[in-house]
Amino acid sequence: MGAVLTAGVALVCACLATIAGLVGLLALRPSWRRRGGLLRFGIVGALSATAASLLYLVHTKTGDAATLVISDIAMVLAPGLVFAGLGSLSGGVFARAGIAVSLAAVVGVVSTTVGMPASLAVKVVVVAVACGLTSAAARQPAIAARRGSRLLAVTMAAYGVFSVCRAVVGLTAGWDSPLYRAALSVVPTTVAGAALVLLTGVALLMILSDRSAALAAQRERAAARLERERGPTWAVALVSFDIVRAALGPARADRMKDDLVAAARTLDPDAVVDAMRTGTRVRIDGDQAAVEEALRDRLAAAGWTPGEVGLVSIEAATSDEAAAAVGDGAGAGAR
Repeated sequence: MGAVLTAGVALVCACLATIAGLVGLLALRPSWRRRGGLLRFGIVGALSATAASLLYLVHTKTGDAATLVISDIAMVLAPGLVFAGLGSLSGGVFARAGIAVSLAAVVGVVSTTVGMPASLAVKVVVVAVACGLTSAAARQPAIAARRGSRLLAVTMAAYGVFSVCRAVVGLTAGWDSPLYRAALSVVPTTVAGAALVLLTGVALLMILSDRSAALAAQRERAAARLERERGPTWAVALVSFDIVRAALGPARADRMKDDLVAAARTLDPDAVVDAMRTGTRVRIDGDQAAVEEALRDRLAAAGWTPGEVGLVSIEAATSDEAAAAVGDGAGAGAR
């Protein structure tokens, strides 16, 4: 009994540590909240594992049948909810949640109506099924985080195999056999469950962080592709804009900036990407000298003096500026 309590406490601690980590990152990383469905399902799954452990400890102390039934249901829901949560990345959340709830309902009905050890056999088989489904879902191509999904798949598959071994040994050698008691009874299962919860939490965090990197890379590729399709990006600005404002006055400086943007639009109405404090960014297919000459001619035609025209700077936009110019559109496509 002491070993069972120690293992149970260890599992509860592992569950609580996992929950604390997932909740903390969900709160501290606002950028993850848009795709926080997986984290939320993972948190509820860890809570289910915690409930299963606590209720089983209560059952060992009191022998209450209801606590054992609820514990069995919660044990199935723990991997089942992770399976459902993966649908937030690849689709089918509600269908997967329905499957998880159905599996838990089967175990609940059997645990209520059928006595031990038949109900135990059904439970471990259903847990193996839930782990197998989660392992398969973690390897779907839609989940871009390869490292995290591989860890989750291996972890779930390992626990699924462990559950199958419990069922096979229990049904063949007996649930009270020395082999089952030594390697597959309550204490080994609880230790394996603690490892499952901790590794699942780590895997979920890896999936989300790797997916963040994948989406960032996708936006960069989209920006580069758009850059190639629509030509290079040029930063067109008034040099020493603050000095110009001080020398010519704010009204004249702002009007010169507006003239600069208008002149850029005459080159190509669709070329102006976005405004800057000192000018604008334009995307025009041509070399720098040609763009600069065309723009200066239009400014001179607009009445600018040669000195004012000389204040115009035309430079190739940096990669960060180019990515920022298309980041919103690329980000929407990536999501």
